[in-house]
Amino acid sequence: MQKVFYTFVLLSVSLMSCESNSDDESSSPDTSNNILTTKVDIAYSNGATETLHYTYSGMTLIKEESSDGYYTDYIYEDNKLTEINYYDSPNPGILESYTYDAQERIATISTNIVGIGVYDYTVTYNANNSVITTSYTNGTPDKHTVNNGNIVSFDEGGVYNSTYTYDSKNGPFKNIANRDILLTINSENSYALNFALNNLLTEDIVETATSTNNSYTYTHTYTTFGFPRVTTEDDEGDITTYTYTYNND
Repeated sequence: MQKVFYTFVLLSVSLMSCESNSDDESSSPDTSNNILTTKVDIAYSNGATETLHYTYSGMTLIKEESSDGYYTDYIYEDNKLTEINYYDSPNPGILESYTYDAQERIATISTNIVGIGVYDYTVTYNANNSVITTSYTNGTPDKHTVNNGNIVSFDEGGVYNSTYTYDSKNGPFKNIANRDILLTINSENSYALNFALNNLLTEDIVETATSTNNSYTYTHTYTTFGFPRVTTEDDEGDITTYTYTYNND
């Protein structure tokens, strides 16, 4: 069994969007199934900026680097994702490994937060694989629900409940290999929402104990091929923008 090491940075932000007008790119034959995100420029509300760079092997995302210096290694065995290891360069921060069940679904997650401890999780599914439950010994399970390639709700151990709506356009990572697997892993080193099929329009987070609600809205301009070009995230007046570059630009 050949082990292939892929380097990939942990996404620290949600790459999300809402429908608006497309940009002025010239029209060309539809190659949308081959389009890949190569760079995201982020402008935060406090004036700080960050750039994320991506490289690929074919349609497989193999590396994402942040201008802030952090990165994540993705490790595969026989093209199957088995580890995601996060580094705050050059030091290891979170080392995470996965096993699969007989149906080739994620079955276990082992998260080693370096210097703190190792946490083991079991992942289970309902009959049609739309509800993914991640359980930790002596803890309340997390549960997220997938519909039409998107996460539509997330119950964070009964503490927070989130719901999401989407546009009908192409998400930034729609075309990557293993997207369906990444959509089922919601853990320290993998943020499943980043791998949705479409782009977020709204995100509502409710704290269960107090019923306190925090709402995000997303507006977006699109490329000719229906991928996000500029996303504006509005956290109740706190604005962050994401500008995307693609391999067909």
